[in-house]
Amino acid sequence: MNRLMLGARILQSGGVGQEESKKFNLFAELQNAESSLCRILLLVQGVAFALALLTQQVLGGIVPDMLSLVTVLLAHSLLRRACTSMMAKRISMHVLMFLVLVGAIYLGQVTEAATVAFLVNASEWIVGKSQVAVEKELGKSLVGTSSHATLLSTGGGPRSSGTPIRIEDLRPKDVVLLKSGSTVPTDGRILKADTFTVNESSVTGEALPVDKSVGEKLLSGTVVVAGVAEMECTAPAAESFQGKLQAAVEDARNSRSEMEELVNRFAEIYTPIVVLLSVLLALWSSNLTSGLTVLVSACPCAVVAAAPVVQSCAFVRLLSDLQVLVKDARALDSFAQVSRLGTDKTGTLTKGSFELHDIVVMPGQLEKRDLLKLLAALESQDSHPLANSLVRSYVGCAAEFAQGAPQLPKVDRFTRVESQGVWGIVEGQVVGAGSKRFLDSMAIDLPSEAEEQVKKWEQEGGVFTVVYMTMEDDVAMILRLEDELREDAQDAVQSLQALGVYVAMLTGDERKAAEAVAQTLGIQERRSKMTPNDKEIWVRGKEQVQQDLESGLNAPLLNVSNQDTVCMLGDGLNDGPALAAADLGVAIASGLQLPCDAADVVIGSGGAMLKRFVQALHFAKRCKELIQQNLVFAICVKLAALILAFTGHLYLTFGVLSDSGSLLLVVLNSLRPLAWEFIDIPKTPTVP
Repeated sequence: MNRLMLGARILQSGGVGQEESKKFNLFAELQNAESSLCRILLLVQGVAFALALLTQQVLGGIVPDMLSLVTVLLAHSLLRRACTSMMAKRISMHVLMFLVLVGAIYLGQVTEAATVAFLVNASEWIVGKSQVAVEKELGKSLVGTSSHATLLSTGGGPRSSGTPIRIEDLRPKDVVLLKSGSTVPTDGRILKADTFTVNESSVTGEALPVDKSVGEKLLSGTVVVAGVAEMECTAPAAESFQGKLQAAVEDARNSRSEMEELVNRFAEIYTPIVVLLSVLLALWSSNLTSGLTVLVSACPCAVVAAAPVVQSCAFVRLLSDLQVLVKDARALDSFAQVSRLGTDKTGTLTKGSFELHDIVVMPGQLEKRDLLKLLAALESQDSHPLANSLVRSYVGCAAEFAQGAPQLPKVDRFTRVESQGVWGIVEGQVVGAGSKRFLDSMAIDLPSEAEEQVKKWEQEGGVFTVVYMTMEDDVAMILRLEDELREDAQDAVQSLQALGVYVAMLTGDERKAAEAVAQTLGIQERRSKMTPNDKEIWVRGKEQVQQDLESGLNAPLLNVSNQDTVCMLGDGLNDGPALAAADLGVAIASGLQLPCDAADVVIGSGGAMLKRFVQALHFAKRCKELIQQNLVFAICVKLAALILAFTGHLYLTFGVLSDSGSLLLVVLNSLRPLAWEFIDIPKTPTVP
């Protein structure tokens, strides 16, 4: 089946120059020619087989036998693969069918041999077509509408500018023209543009158009909604966002789940045993036909095919429709079995787009404007959503005094204090920013004025976070930043509970903020002031997480069963250890990269992210049920055919039909996920 993955191979090999590109084009043409030849040979084989059956009834004699032998010889794929397996000293399913062909011809049952050859060949062709259908769905989600881009100038090399160029031939520093309706061919940055709007839904899942300006990054797969721009390429196609994404999907499709590994290991042991039993039965009954019937009836084709096609469909649909990248088959299997979910708060249950609502400067400190400049310089070194909001707040303040974005001072010795805050030296002064625990770790006292102000904010209510800015050994300023819950957060939590998933919120934020969010969403277990290590401990379930000493209001940690599949949903930065430790780590992507190697699943951070997560989980569960359905059906057919074959009540032709027919039904059933709709899950009432 892997031989059908042409699109991924060509894309990954792009951007290496015209000569190599031509070589791969020739390879693609040869593959297309082979595909056409296979169709022609199958058609000729079908005609020969039909004529053999017809002439056997009408004419008899040597003509039907000759046509049957032609049908057998045209089963090129079966014969080639059987020879390859025998040369490797391995008994495969193709070897079983080859033995059946030889045995039937030896017994003079040439028509039965032709039946085996044609049905096996037709089955493999249909399986191949199913993979092509999956490939087309993958192509729709990852490949742009055009295979060419307009080259304005080159980054080196003897290529003419101002002409169309194949996307795989683009190199870093090439400049291309982007127009409304076109797809960004590879990663790059905008060199020149006036009004320029793009749709990044294929990258982040956010359907709303986004305005872009000079200097901003563009990712391959982004669609230009309005405007014209010149973009400088920063990566060849194979190393672009879409190229890496397609490589990741190919790796996932080539991987195997635990169930598939078990089935394949079983087949490796089962197949030689079947050959031995067939030989013993033929010797015991002195009837070679009985042995051949058992051999063909026992072939585990349908059992082995129960999972791969379903998994391929799942990988493609999850990526193309939900912007959810599942990295391998084991992750898909774990996704379907999730029973406990630990989720971060900031940027996961909330939008993570903090707005600065209030600032209080402590007596005897610098002007607010100067403090914001120092704070923005420090936070510009961090990647937390809070840090981004603080940097934006300074830019907005400075816009009144300067034209364009202000220059931030240099930061020396930048240090991140785990889940508490950051500090560094800015303009010769030690500047810090963080939570109340950050002050405690730095041995800085909280002024009474700041303490009273925080209490006043708490009385006002709302979902907010307090950031304490320090200068040397004093608190210089306190800031109130408000966050909003995601619109789909409450529905997502209720849907997860309806699916039987236990939800816990794990956050490094203060207790008050954690309780406000958890109570609104109906989450009973909420853990505040958690470090990355605390989250890892919760995920592993090895020991009780330390209770909140101030209030003791954290919900008790439920006993973790060995049967539980624990999932961690987070941003892939502070949650890295927990993502790696979980049975399934799900990282939220910003769209700028494929984050966190520790994560098993990556989901775009755009619109309705939590809803898409729930839909993906439900889809994975349905796929697992479909695989189990395929296995039960295939095994039942095999058992029934074997019982009939051993008792002498099954003809060789019907044995072949039971094998090929069950394989075809399993494959066709496995394609159903391509047509499934993503439905909303019924919700449970919110627990107060």
